[in-house]
Amino acid sequence: MAATVLSVALGGCASLATWSEPEKKEAQTKRGASPLRKIRRSIEVEAQFVKIRFNPNEPDQLQSMWQWVDETILPAGTRKALQANGLRVGKAAQPERLKSRLDGLRSQEARDELDAFLTSAGVASHQSEGKQTIPMRLGRRHELPVRLPMVGEHVVLVDDEPQPVGRTLLNPHFLFAITPQPARSPAKVRLSMRPEIPYGDVQMDGLQASAAFRIDVRRQAWVLDQLAFELAGGEGDLFVIAETATRHGLGRMMLGGKDVNQLEEQTIILLRVANIPTPAEEI
Repeated sequence: MAATVLSVALGGCASLATWSEPEKKEAQTKRGASPLRKIRRSIEVEAQFVKIRFNPNEPDQLQSMWQWVDETILPAGTRKALQANGLRVGKAAQPERLKSRLDGLRSQEARDELDAFLTSAGVASHQSEGKQTIPMRLGRRHELPVRLPMVGEHVVLVDDEPQPVGRTLLNPHFLFAITPQPARSPAKVRLSMRPEIPYGDVQMDGLQASAAFRIDVRRQAWVLDQLAFELAGGEGDLFVIAETATRHGLGRMMLGGKDVNQLEEQTIILLRVANIPTPAEEI
């Protein structure tokens, strides 16, 4: 009896030892040994800043790009308020042609290597070029600074019917506050956008939480609710924010400036919806 058990045990071991490599791989595949795919559970918005040197002899050089942009995505009243403050906003109807036009404008600029390096690094310029991807959550506020903070006191004028409003701000820093909101379709998202201008010195306040004491660091901010707008789109949709043809007001202060050679330039903001997680991926 013992001999029979021993022979069965040895036979079993022998069958495992002679298990061929193809059979092993097949078994691993069935068990799901393939690499796991990383799931992006947050909304992602890609922001790109494109800087174009302003040519005073050709003030309408950027206007040709608007033939490939749909500005009617915003209500007429919102478009009027933004344009009165020097801002134009729209959705790219033909993104490739739009990008090609911007690339063409940039290629016309005769920048040397040092100039290009300082520009890309944001040294001696109002804004650095490049892209950044911003992870977002529904209902949570995010900030997109559109230029480096200005130093000293500056007068900021906002056209607010029935008359303009002006304020003198110390060290103003222009940005867009972005809050993603759910859309009717789970494949889309609504980006609530609002210009804001933090200014003044940093203020520190102590806040008493339920079980801890924390320091809240912030600055005062001029919140421009009257210029808020909404961008609704799905993955891959591209939106444009730029100055009007007649450079003036808030648009010029937010998106205008000088490069390392102290020449006037304009910044075009491209916002692309890079990722919208499905309800299952958000879990």
